[in-house]
Amino acid sequence: MGKYNEIVQFFPERLRRDWEQSGLDFQKVQEIRLRVNQPVRVLCGREIRLSMRYGERELEEIFRYLCHDSVYAYEEERKQGYLMAEGGHRIGITGELTTAEENRYIVKYIRYINIRLAHEHKNIAGSIIEYCYNKQYGVPLSVLIISPPGIGKTTMLRDIIRILSNGGNGFAGCNIGVIDERGEIAGAYRGSAVLDCGERTDIITGGDKQQGISILVRAFAPKVIAIDEIGGVRDAQAIFYAGVSGCSVIATAHGDSLEDIQRKAELSDLILQGIFQRFILLSMEADGRRYAQVFDKGGIALCGKRQLQASV
Repeated sequence: MGKYNEIVQFFPERLRRDWEQSGLDFQKVQEIRLRVNQPVRVLCGREIRLSMRYGERELEEIFRYLCHDSVYAYEEERKQGYLMAEGGHRIGITGELTTAEENRYIVKYIRYINIRLAHEHKNIAGSIIEYCYNKQYGVPLSVLIISPPGIGKTTMLRDIIRILSNGGNGFAGCNIGVIDERGEIAGAYRGSAVLDCGERTDIITGGDKQQGISILVRAFAPKVIAIDEIGGVRDAQAIFYAGVSGCSVIATAHGDSLEDIQRKAELSDLILQGIFQRFILLSMEADGRRYAQVFDKGGIALCGKRQLQASV
């Protein structure tokens, strides 16, 4: 019932009966897509079309419920286009936008909701963790995790953080600082990690990468700084600052290949400067099996594709 309870928490009481009768394997649910007056679609490795539909009134009701009936308290989240729920779940919202201050936009009428569920798969990085540190000196390396959306970059990042923080597999463990802007890495609730990021890990939730890295470098002396989703020049500048401050960096980026990320200006500069010593490329087959391949800083493959399997 644990995962079922996590999922029904997104819906008001009167809408939960449909989910009870859906027959879904709630342990496998990755995404729930709600579109006004359209069938609900659920991603469980494959897409499942459910018979239930929600109209405008129900979607507005679900949104208010997610905001704990305090919509104005979540105004900043509405401007960003998503909410974070306890446990690291991310809820995308969109519909009709209206202009807000500072040339920003805010969702006025919620007509589409995408619930992306965070899954904690421990030891998913077990088969490639040996490439994330220097075995001879026991020093963590800077790593960029690459994949298209929905393949598991954040899950891989979290598990690498956990393993390097706790130590094991010949690595002694080290202090790690995490910049968790959207709360997806640690599933932070009121600043405390809900998902396991290791016993030597300090986490900053909210803020931005530059501010967070500055705090960590000055006050927490991390050996590794971890961030999710490099999204622009400011993110790249923050990573460069961390690298020249003596910290290793573990980060993620959207991309289909090494060539793909090299074409992105904010990433190509970091690659040319040799910030990253390892690249982990994630992929998924049609049957839902996920694989990782590791490359060195020059783009040379260090291992073949390895299937990713979490501990039970």
